[in-house]
Amino acid sequence: MLLLPSLPTAAQDTLSVEVGDTVKVKLPKKKDKEKRVYWGTAVGGDLVGLVMKAFGSEWSFMEVMARVNLKDKYFPVLEVGLGEADHEGNDLDYRFKARAPYFRAGMDYNINKKHNGNRLFVGVRYGFSFFNYDLVSPTPLTDPVWQTSHPFNYESLHGSAHWAEIVFGLETRLWKFIRIGWDIRGKFRIAQQTGEVGPPWLIPGFWKNDTTGWGGTFKVLVEL
Repeated sequence: MLLLPSLPTAAQDTLSVEVGDTVKVKLPKKKDKEKRVYWGTAVGGDLVGLVMKAFGSEWSFMEVMARVNLKDKYFPVLEVGLGEADHEGNDLDYRFKARAPYFRAGMDYNINKKHNGNRLFVGVRYGFSFFNYDLVSPTPLTDPVWQTSHPFNYESLHGSAHWAEIVFGLETRLWKFIRIGWDIRGKFRIAQQTGEVGPPWLIPGFWKNDTTGWGGTFKVLVEL
């Protein structure tokens, strides 16, 4: 009995073996998985802010995130958080308080070409926050020239800020669909509006009020 196998070509994913009649056995393409565009969605949160909050830090950022995995290479991401601060001034006798949400959107790129569960990220973010803050002094401020005292008690001052971030991070699979990872971020303020009596000590989601800053996260994610 004559067997005539036909080998698959680039446009063919079957193997035909002639045994009287032709029987076609479908063979999976090795690159089918890599050609998929949508690889899943992940949601998670940052543990750093929770730890800072638990240990009574004078400021903390607590956030959650959601992202989409495209080709295991591109990761559009949205981050939403709550920034809190309760700071007493070192030089002047005042207290700064703020509590407001912040938002970031951007993209991570996985530069690890192996689909082995480990990812090495570089990415960018655009962040913004609209917030109110308080500047309050328990004692009146004294004019150094006229030696007159004036109360210093300003609440619900309006502020806003926009900034960009550069991200570098690592991530790995801990168990099945549970992943952990960390990143560090360089932050660059784009624009800021502050209240009439002074800028905020801290911008929710950004950093202490400056033109640049640093930050980082330690994430736990569920990827489906």
